[in-house]
Amino acid sequence: MKARMVVAMGVASVLGCTAVAAQAVPVRQGLVPLGDGHLFYEVVGTGDPIIVVHGGPGLDHNYLRPGLDVLASSHALVYYDQRGTGRSISPLDSAHINLAAFVADIDTLRQALGYDQVTVLGHSFGGLIAMAYAMAHPDHVKALILMDTDEPGSRFQKDEARHVEAARTPEDSMELARLEASPGYAARDPATLSEIDRVTFRSMFLDPKRVDELNLNLLPQTAHNGQEVARLLRADVANIDWWPELPTLDVPTLVLQGRADPMPMAMARALVDSLPRAQLAVLNSGRFPEVEDPEGLVAAVSTFLAQLTR
Repeated sequence: MKARMVVAMGVASVLGCTAVAAQAVPVRQGLVPLGDGHLFYEVVGTGDPIIVVHGGPGLDHNYLRPGLDVLASSHALVYYDQRGTGRSISPLDSAHINLAAFVADIDTLRQALGYDQVTVLGHSFGGLIAMAYAMAHPDHVKALILMDTDEPGSRFQKDEARHVEAARTPEDSMELARLEASPGYAARDPATLSEIDRVTFRSMFLDPKRVDELNLNLLPQTAHNGQEVARLLRADVANIDWWPELPTLDVPTLVLQGRADPMPMAMARALVDSLPRAQLAVLNSGRFPEVEDPEGLVAAVSTFLAQLTR
């Protein structure tokens, strides 16, 4: 029988998560050349590498920091900005902004940093990119962590849409309409687009007030390019259906799912059932467990990765 793991909440005293978050960890930054641009990255902490694939599409990695840094006490977290956002440069066309290019970028980054094997952590839409990388380069993937991932297909698409609609308040819908009709939206003003993200993500939290703890101050390039990056990437993956292929992905996998995430829990369980070496951890959060349940996140990831060394 396939092993499953459901992590209980409230384990900060066991892991010392609060102390970990308070400790200073080393950070180094750099640029990896691409054919027509470069990738910006920063490595936080030391130890076995975890390449962090941020969500969106059309965001940069900054929204995951500093919350996800709780994992840097024993690992080197390799954050990077995907093509065209943050401080990464790329032409904005379908030849450069597509899933294959984003998968290739992870391998370019891995090689540039001198890693043979890496753990890949994908959040939200980044989970799709992480899965695609693991399918393309399984020999270089020590483990896969899917944190509130998007679905690799469309089985649960309607259920997710219903959950999103049900969770959004009328006040938030009115605020989004006002912001999207504003001059700042048309001008791709970073402050306006940051506020749109804040209102959009509020309903994805277990406690909506905690959305203010996310770093949603978009960098100018993310604000300017994000919508086009999202359009190009979503068009490229619109018809994917990887469910039949998942049983061949023989990589240790941890599926992290917040209990208040609008993605149905049934999708997370279906992932675990489809992947040969997957485990499930249910966290006391919505889509952003690094904000709402860092203790549970550290417990789940630490336990999972410790199993790989036994």
